[in-house]
Amino acid sequence: MKVIIIYGSPRHTKSASYHVGYKFGEGLKRAGAEVEEIMLCKQKINHCQGCFTCWTKTPGVCIHKDDMVENLAKFREANLAVFATPLYIYHVPGLMKDFLDRSLPLVEPYLIERNGITSHPRREPSNLQKIFLISVAGFPELSHFDALVLAFKKTFKSLEYVGEILIGGAEMMSKDDYQNSYKKLYDLVEQAGFEVGKNGFVSMETQKMIADETHFTDKQIQNLREVATKYWDALRPKDYSNIKIESTEELPLKITDDGMASYFAGMAAQYNSKTIPELSSVIQFNLEGNLYYLIINDNECNAYKGAHPSPTITIIAPTDIWMKMSTGEIDGAKAFMDGLYKIEGDMSLLLKMDQIFSQK
Repeated sequence: MKVIIIYGSPRHTKSASYHVGYKFGEGLKRAGAEVEEIMLCKQKINHCQGCFTCWTKTPGVCIHKDDMVENLAKFREANLAVFATPLYIYHVPGLMKDFLDRSLPLVEPYLIERNGITSHPRREPSNLQKIFLISVAGFPELSHFDALVLAFKKTFKSLEYVGEILIGGAEMMSKDDYQNSYKKLYDLVEQAGFEVGKNGFVSMETQKMIADETHFTDKQIQNLREVATKYWDALRPKDYSNIKIESTEELPLKITDDGMASYFAGMAAQYNSKTIPELSSVIQFNLEGNLYYLIINDNECNAYKGAHPSPTITIIAPTDIWMKMSTGEIDGAKAFMDGLYKIEGDMSLLLKMDQIFSQK
């Protein structure tokens, strides 16, 4: 089987749709398929001019001499075409839309009846028989994909629509630091690709496991909205220099201290004052009743044991959950959506902590 995977994201390999499409392709290869990737953001593809020259003066040949010439040849030669795309305004990005528009030379202008509706006949015999759709979106509900799925089924109504993998709430999937959090999902996606390569379809069992892994409960959707709001707010300029810090009479913790005291002293030592200049804040931790806090002021960070009277943010979490988030073993945003820990105060600071506490 010859397969082409067409990637429509302008983010190249940093996109969530690429991560999913790549794992699907690995599964296809494992089943013995010959897989070729087409990265649209790296190509020159002009807009369709609507001139119909490919139907009249030069049948089957577009006026544009760009990368679509080779793309259409690969499209005809492939047995299966996989479209991996993010959801943009309930459809595809402009890159993918240009690809679809420029596929017009593959059909004749004549009107025929197919399955009870009017259609265009294919211009010439082609190996392409099957279509598979992969799409991701920032919105969590799968209903946002309805128009996209319908559009692909209509666009390729003369071919066999094999199925789709649709993943909502996928913005964090594009971040390098969170890739380990999606390992189980990626393994399932690879299995889906293997099944399509071997059997021509994704088994009901694998479909269910992917759905279970990506499903959002009402509570998770509510948490996602909160995290997303704080995330985008955190990216906007904010003045942290005018926060008044109440002093403490306690002595700072040292790395040579025991247990969690040493951990927080080490965390304070990782403070990077260049991330947010003139940052003033108090980060309080409540780990199963064990209280610690960090005071950031005057380009310094010190750790203390106990409760601060006026924290900027309070993180309430089981110790093991916080440690797993610290090491990147689990995704902090996903853990919050799952209700594994709570936040009180300025959540935008939490979203910047990987940058705030980094090697200088």
